[in-house]
Amino acid sequence: MTVDKDRVAAYISEIKASLDTLKNYKNLDKKVFLASSVTIRDTKYCFIIAAQAAIDLCYHLTAKIVKKAPTDYSNCFELLSEIGYFKEETHKKMAVMAKFRNLLVHHYIKVDDERVYEKLNEIDCFGDFINELAAAINK
Repeated sequence: MTVDKDRVAAYISEIKASLDTLKNYKNLDKKVFLASSVTIRDTKYCFIIAAQAAIDLCYHLTAKIVKKAPTDYSNCFELLSEIGYFKEETHKKMAVMAKFRNLLVHHYIKVDDERVYEKLNEIDCFGDFINELAAAINK
């Protein structure tokens, strides 16, 4: 079984599109951001899409390369980190994003809009994820 390059490209495309939107929202003043329910909802949705695409990509790669099923979303990034696909810092940040995605999707508690705004400061991990993944695949 080999890695499906079209699938990988599709997931990366989804992450990049969401990341572009998140970067735009990151540049907004906090008061402007918090005043727009549409912006807040779109930001949450982009976080969900980017994180889910990264998770799906991670699961695809662990199945094809590691040939081991992750115990959970966070473990998926850890397994690829163990074989050199990601730096430890990147896998830990992506695990945090996976948990944030769960929080947004399942509404475990009402997610404070200020927390969503602050989370925009952590979006660089998606770019690191893509760059480190590309470097590992192209070795």
